Amino acid sequence: MKRAVNIRLDETVIYILNQLTQELKTTKTEVIERAIELFRKENQIKQNNLLQFAGALKSSEADKMLQDIKESKNSKDIELGL
Repeated sequence: MKRAVNIRLDETVIYILNQLTQELKTTKTEVIERAIELFRKENQIKQNNLLQFAGALKSSEADKMLQDIKESKNSKDIELGL
């Protein structure tokens, strides 16, 4: 059973939502549900890619990797020695 939810959206987002409902010939609920599901899947994939290293790194290696990430926004080549 679906439940009513109140949210605040930017005017631009509301416009896009209305356009999508018309173009896809569906409801606002359907557009929002599909967008949330897509967002969840994308973030789950990112998380799974990161978690594949869980347990493969020594604590000191993981600490160094985290420190490198914090210190720089640029990509770095890191030798993992896996």
